[in-house]
Amino acid sequence: MVNIFTGVLPVEISLYLHGRVEPFIVFGSGVIFLLGIWQMIHYYKMPERDYVRLEDDILEIRLGIADPNTRLADEEIERIQQMDDVISIKSAKGEDENIYLENLSEEDAEALLNELKHYYGNRMHTSGHPA
Repeated sequence: MVNIFTGVLPVEISLYLHGRVEPFIVFGSGVIFLLGIWQMIHYYKMPERDYVRLEDDILEIRLGIADPNTRLADEEIERIQQMDDVISIKSAKGEDENIYLENLSEEDAEALLNELKHYYGNRMHTSGHPA
């Protein structure tokens, strides 16, 4: 939503200060405005999409608009640690991926934690236990 207003702001400032708007300002503002609308629609439809999916020894996490989905096979996952409302997953490649439980309903978050404990037992740690 902020991007939509950010796209219109340079046009308004140019009109106020100079009484006219340069074409490059109109083009740039239009691009920012359209990206803001695209982002707003994407986040509005997010509850319809799967954020985290566990199937066939694959953990898939949908990150965001421009980021590709992260797919981790069972053997790639070295450690999973829950710290408050964040589940941090360390892969064999040395990369960390985070799952934010605030993006899930309470029931879904609890079900996900139970599934992770079931599938990854000794690799799963909670904030009360050392990693």
